[in-house]
Amino acid sequence: MKTSLFKKQKFNLTLVLIVVGLISSACMPWGRGTYQIEIFSEMHYAQSYKSQEPPRLYPAQGSVPFMSHEDGTDGILNVASNFLLEKTEATVSAGSGLYQVNCAACHGMTGKGDGAAKSYLIKHGGLPPADITGPATAMASDTELKGFIGLGGRIGYYSGGNKYDSPSAMPMFNKLLTDEELWQLVHYVRSLQN
Repeated sequence: MKTSLFKKQKFNLTLVLIVVGLISSACMPWGRGTYQIEIFSEMHYAQSYKSQEPPRLYPAQGSVPFMSHEDGTDGILNVASNFLLEKTEATVSAGSGLYQVNCAACHGMTGKGDGAAKSYLIKHGGLPPADITGPATAMASDTELKGFIGLGGRIGYYSGGNKYDSPSAMPMFNKLLTDEELWQLVHYVRSLQN
């Protein structure tokens, strides 16, 4: 009786060892990849099937290329100034409309930085809007002034556009307005300075 009990235990132990061996060998990496049985399918191992992807969008014909700044900072766009909108009564008038919609709330109707949002910005710890008729802005070139408007004010311009966080609350208008509209604003601001 002891012999049959011993044989039964030996058989059960052997069976358990075989099952454990099979299970552990299935988890061993034998070849390429992480697991023999694909438990975690990782996308970078899968073949690409691109039926759901849209066609690649190429730049518009005649678009202006941009490069990083000469000192190596990214984000400030050195757009070749081959598009320079001439100052006319029509461009100043168009700039006036753009100014009233986008700028007057902070900089005020006369550009002195006394718009309705000034007290709100100061109350919540922000920087007050700039006086864009003052000498610091008046002495800037037209291209710099366009950069100030496009990259979120003088602070945004000098902090590298997107590269560094700017403490200025002024939005980056180069993402909101066209190049032509930015030049119209430059011409209107120049008319405020005179």
